Amino acid sequence: MENKLRYASPATCFEEALPLGNGSVGAMVYGCLDKERISLNHDTLWSGKPRRITRPNAVEAYHKGQQLVLEDKIEEATWLLEREFSADYGQSYMPLGNLYVETKCEGKVGDYIRELDMENGILSVRYTQNGIHFAREYFVSNPDNCVVVHITSDKPVDYVFSADCQLKSASTAGGNRLYLTGECPTAVSPSYAKGLVPTVYDGEGVKFAAIGATNTDGKLGCDDTIVTVSEATEVTFIMCIETSYISFDVLPNKPYYYPCEERVIETAKKSYTDLRDNHVADHKSLYSRVKLDLGFAPSDAMTVDRILSENKDADLGMVELLYNFGRYLVIAASREGSQATNLQGIWNEQFYPAWSSNYTVNINTEMNYWPVLMSNLAGLDMPVIDLIRKISVTGADAAKDFYGAKGYCCHHNIDLWGLATPVGCQRSGCLGYAYWNMSSGWLCRHLWEHYEYTLDVDFLRDTAYPLMKGAAEFYLDTMIQDGDHYIICPTTSPENAYYHTETSRVSLARHAAMTQGILMDLFGNLSEAAKILGIDDDFVKEVRAKLPTFNTYEIGSEGQLLEYDKDYKENDIYHRHTSHLYGLYPGESITTEATPELAEACRVTLQRRGDVSTGWSMGWRVCLWAKLKDGDHSLQLVKNQLKFVDPSNDAVWKGGGTYANLFDAHPPFQIDGNYGVCAGITLMLLQCENGKIRILPALPSDFKNGSVSGLKAKGDITVDIVWENNALKSYSLESPVDQTVTVATPAGEVTVDLVAGKKVTLA
Repeated sequence: MENKLRYASPATCFEEALPLGNGSVGAMVYGCLDKERISLNHDTLWSGKPRRITRPNAVEAYHKGQQLVLEDKIEEATWLLEREFSADYGQSYMPLGNLYVETKCEGKVGDYIRELDMENGILSVRYTQNGIHFAREYFVSNPDNCVVVHITSDKPVDYVFSADCQLKSASTAGGNRLYLTGECPTAVSPSYAKGLVPTVYDGEGVKFAAIGATNTDGKLGCDDTIVTVSEATEVTFIMCIETSYISFDVLPNKPYYYPCEERVIETAKKSYTDLRDNHVADHKSLYSRVKLDLGFAPSDAMTVDRILSENKDADLGMVELLYNFGRYLVIAASREGSQATNLQGIWNEQFYPAWSSNYTVNINTEMNYWPVLMSNLAGLDMPVIDLIRKISVTGADAAKDFYGAKGYCCHHNIDLWGLATPVGCQRSGCLGYAYWNMSSGWLCRHLWEHYEYTLDVDFLRDTAYPLMKGAAEFYLDTMIQDGDHYIICPTTSPENAYYHTETSRVSLARHAAMTQGILMDLFGNLSEAAKILGIDDDFVKEVRAKLPTFNTYEIGSEGQLLEYDKDYKENDIYHRHTSHLYGLYPGESITTEATPELAEACRVTLQRRGDVSTGWSMGWRVCLWAKLKDGDHSLQLVKNQLKFVDPSNDAVWKGGGTYANLFDAHPPFQIDGNYGVCAGITLMLLQCENGKIRILPALPSDFKNGSVSGLKAKGDITVDIVWENNALKSYSLESPVDQTVTVATPAGEVTVDLVAGKKVTLA
């Protein structure tokens, strides 16, 4: 089982550095020799402040636009909604700054190795210089909530610690302490609209303190901005970070400086061994739950960057590594009490990050949480559940202000402050991404899945059901009848377009497959939840009455699943979004068993779209092909995603891929592709579909011999699987409660009675 990312040289850019995190604090470690660089982030360090965005005539514009679409005047509706319905952009995830460790040593360097041990959550650097053996270890502790750098050498060496920051900030030093303080602007334009909104500092932005303490067997000193260490063979540097952020709906004025300093004082009293042991025990308790073995023998001979750049795509060790890296990133970027993972997880070095490094909820944020439950990491999904709670409040304002509707909604972007309104700033073409109000429905899928995987009835009753109900109330208040169907009109298929006439390319549509698929999903899950909770009120009756009317799926002239209400000419048949296949995955309205004709239409759609796409899109397609039970095609997408991308040339690179540090290349870096492919590999081995647990439903022929243990099936069932010569050898199921399940294997179906706490093994 491959658990280590190994390199023979320091990183020269972000896409070569290696990530550490504890859910809230992120660090990218470069492993440099003379002057080490560790870039830092905190998940509540965003531009902006609480605000309520409105458009005075938005409700009127919405109804006018809807009528124009119903009259097939799509171009007029587009012009109207772009100018009178779109609103301000959201805010950006900000970089905290950099910690530097300068080593005062000269001479030839040898035996360099940089390694991320994902099992223990420890990054190490080892090398010799001028006859001195150096060893460094880095981690970001969740139990002790701090960044830790530990340096040893077999001869005394001098060091200098310093810090800097792109934000409005100050760096100072005193005693053994290094201080970095600053604040975020309250307005920053997105990277694709620089200058549209001036960068504003008004004193009401999020403020932060990052305070480091140094323990050493050498001599300590300091200047105005640096801490010095001389004649040391061991140095432990710990840094704690606090921000003034309180909540999405109040100004960020929480005390942060003194609480940070107090925590540094207490943490610095602990030995390095205690800090390390606490961290490893915590991290390993999560990471070790699942083990995948594809029969690959780990080797120290090849480094990750060489394997990628030499295109050794048949190496199953890279598949194992990519899979484990996805689970590692979940643990590093999402913990209970942290914010949800954004487009870059929690790692960003840019003042103007790509797409604001925000929550893009027309696929990407949801995708970040696909592997969590199936990978036995329930609890690490609480941040995205908290995000849904947030938008249930801000989204109620959006529903009222922009639609005159009940319930809550949000569109394709969310930020720290719970942005729920359509963005675009009246720019031409913005409706293709901005006018899409289905993200609240999609996000609610995770609420239902959390219950399905944990069987937590209290969660279902107190959290999931009320949030799902609020989302459904918005759709009930805005849907209209169209013949035999109830539809959301107008709508879009996120970021895509079609030809309404031979020369007119538009995004608005009467209805779309994804929109209707999300309605089927949400209302179906609500109906099931109501059965479990014993609820049968007027709301539930209306949900069940409307549910059969949502299915508008149709097959087009070439056998493809239609994306829109008609078989329009597509703007780009290779488009990165496969939104109309939502019902296949992550939704459940299309399956190979229950709806084979629609599943075949999805297959045709994927064939027409092709395998080459952006990194995250290939991650989604890994999952889609697995759901079609085609493991070989699914694995081919994994191999495509493992194509090496050189960050110095990624501006002209087409087709996605992977950077040297295994980060997904859109390009640029987006973390959702890492999470998507992790989920997809799991779906090759285990699926829960049509009320059945499917064992090895899409086993690739390259996976000749192997095993996986610790996966989760719905029902809180832990699953172990062993296969030989591409055939199932045995599997085990263990449940915390008595239950009876149907298991589908390549050999057929069986009914299994599970007794609480007793593992059942079948051949």
